[in-house]
Amino acid sequence: MKTSYDVVIVGAGPAGSAAAIRAAESGLDVLLIEKRQEIGVPVRCAEATDIETTERFIPLNERWIAHRVQRYAIVNAVGDRVIVPPTSETIMLDRKVFDAALAERAAQVGADVRVSTAAVGLLHDNGTVKGVKVKSLGRAYDVRARLVVASDGTESQVARWAGLKTIPPLADYYVGFQFTLSGMAAYMNPAHCEYHVGVETIAPGGYVWTFPKGEDSANVGIVIGANQAREVSAQTWLERFVERRYPGVSMLSVVSGGIPVTGALKQMVTNGLMIVGDAAHQADPLTAGGISLGMMGAEMAMSVATQAVQQGDVSARCLRDYEHLWHERFGKMHAALYSVRKILSRMDEKQFDALVEHASRLPIETMTPGEIMLELLKAHPKLLLEAGTLITTGLVLK
Repeated sequence: MKTSYDVVIVGAGPAGSAAAIRAAESGLDVLLIEKRQEIGVPVRCAEATDIETTERFIPLNERWIAHRVQRYAIVNAVGDRVIVPPTSETIMLDRKVFDAALAERAAQVGADVRVSTAAVGLLHDNGTVKGVKVKSLGRAYDVRARLVVASDGTESQVARWAGLKTIPPLADYYVGFQFTLSGMAAYMNPAHCEYHVGVETIAPGGYVWTFPKGEDSANVGIVIGANQAREVSAQTWLERFVERRYPGVSMLSVVSGGIPVTGALKQMVTNGLMIVGDAAHQADPLTAGGISLGMMGAEMAMSVATQAVQQGDVSARCLRDYEHLWHERFGKMHAALYSVRKILSRMDEKQFDALVEHASRLPIETMTPGEIMLELLKAHPKLLLEAGTLITTGLVLK
């Protein structure tokens, strides 16, 4: 490991490796570090993503495709379901294999990739980040860099060291818990990813997912609002759901973690530093999905970073074009999704059950989102006031 690079990227998840790929392809001298001994573990993810974004960075390989998804199902507490097609072709990943393949791709295009290498602090010079203090295999190093990229997840220390505010309010933070279950063949359609919603009996302030990983296994997980997790934990809610819906199954793995659902941070840069992926809250503010969004964020960041590094200006003023790119692409849409989540969290279970029951009788696949919303509003006019902002901005009519 050298002591000086153009770019040092902290965290080798999908966003970090995507940033390393794009930076190295642009001719920059890149170091990608991962604090764990092995890239891709532990898996803290439901593992679903779209093919289109993935193929921008790495050719598809059946080694890391666990399953292919044809439809999504939204299921209420009494079992009514709305079947909708994915907006793009969706796959279930084997994240351990996928993450390792992405990092290997970064190495192939020229990045220096190092595991068991943790960032323990930042180097500063006159208010600008100038590199990273690292500990690698028991040795301490100061690694200089013209630009540092924080991709160290939802708990990002690097962003906080740089003075960026990343901690969301409890109401905008999901607490998550997930099992990988075997023996699921009798309980699921392997072509459908399911979202189960019930604010009183399934997941307060969140939802349960059942994402097939094959004909007989699935990731079954839950997110609930962190402000609602004090009395009953996410783990307990999920255990109750599995006991009720999937009796007799076996448990192959357990994972837990937290996810901010604020939409991307307004400030994602400072002098000499950018943040991408979960560290930048680049997750869907409704579903909390973030693999493809983090990779797209990394691509946007590196498109700006390459020019900034080459021109020798990594000031926040110059790097802020990345924030503009992100908010131009996703700002309005994610604001709408955030509002939808707030609306759903305020609905009682009977009201949501009635919505799903009504929607289950609509020809969803032939309707636009706006047509669906208007049809539901006609059947449930009490929602009109809640949805007024979304309608007046036109965000649900497209």
